[in-house]
Amino acid sequence: MLRVPCSMNSFPHKTIHLISPDPKKIEGMECAYPHLKIFVSKMSPGLRKAEKAGAEIVNLKLPRVKRTSELLAEMLSRKMIRKGNRILIFKNLPKIEKLATKHRIDILMPESYFVNLLEDKIHFVDFCHEFALPILPTTVRELNLVRFLEPIVIQTRRGHAGESTFFVKSPRELETLKRKIGDFVVKITPLKKLPTFSLDFCVTRNGIFTTQPFFQITGDPKLNPLEGGTGGIDFGPAAELSEATRERIGALVEMLGAALDKIGYRGIAGIDFLVDNENAKIYLLELNPRLLSNLGFVTKQQTAIGEIPLLTIHILEFLGVDLTEWDLPKVSAVKEGRFELPHLDARMVV
Repeated sequence: MLRVPCSMNSFPHKTIHLISPDPKKIEGMECAYPHLKIFVSKMSPGLRKAEKAGAEIVNLKLPRVKRTSELLAEMLSRKMIRKGNRILIFKNLPKIEKLATKHRIDILMPESYFVNLLEDKIHFVDFCHEFALPILPTTVRELNLVRFLEPIVIQTRRGHAGESTFFVKSPRELETLKRKIGDFVVKITPLKKLPTFSLDFCVTRNGIFTTQPFFQITGDPKLNPLEGGTGGIDFGPAAELSEATRERIGALVEMLGAALDKIGYRGIAGIDFLVDNENAKIYLLELNPRLLSNLGFVTKQQTAIGEIPLLTIHILEFLGVDLTEWDLPKVSAVKEGRFELPHLDARMVV
């Protein structure tokens, strides 16, 4: 049997269809909800183990399918999902939303509008300015107009696992990047030698729920060949953060949660931020308005200590459940664990 906190047995008996073309990204999510039915393009060792433990997993045997919209379309054509069904996906996009609207399927995710507003790095700068969120000094302009004065970080609007981030340390590197990218509008910030931390959180009608901060594993070529590429998370280094820094991180989450609540956002999101531990300063880097690749690992860690996971809270929020009925941790107690997720092709598709 799947290991879930005993309090989950009293959850609403409503089947939810978790759909993902990438099986490795959802390993562990089966522990989040007792009535979860998982659909994947292909199996992985982790999902086979979960299936033996009692998880309901359907392998469509479509290894070439890389996009959630394609997998959903195939499920609809096979009548594996019907009107009134509820689906859980990594990221809501217009194409998925259109399919769901046409077939009257309920997506348990924020609207696709928020992906364009918040995941776009340049739009996100405007969002941070509007709500006075702490970010590094930032310039937005066409790359061809940028002059080299100091080492900088240049980012295009969108990217995954570091593929849109470029560290420019000399005029020559800048000219090389200009030839590569051209006249694209980019985000420019000073290059700071500070560690990147992250955390996952969930905006609900009953407040903000969050994980502990964790270190973002970057710069490990065995996990990601890109200089700023991510390859997993590690809770351990957060133990070195001062109490003042932790208070600043907590204040940042509250500010961000209030801003998201004001624009109508609900559900899970993840943030990355630079930490100047010596001076207890935090600089928000980006926000991912979707499920996170670390979420299956975090779910298993929370379940192991008897916590109701953050992903479960997300599901209950979208089911319209009163969260005060359960003893939910505002901040997870999980402080240990390392999760590596290789991005060796650096071109993953959600």
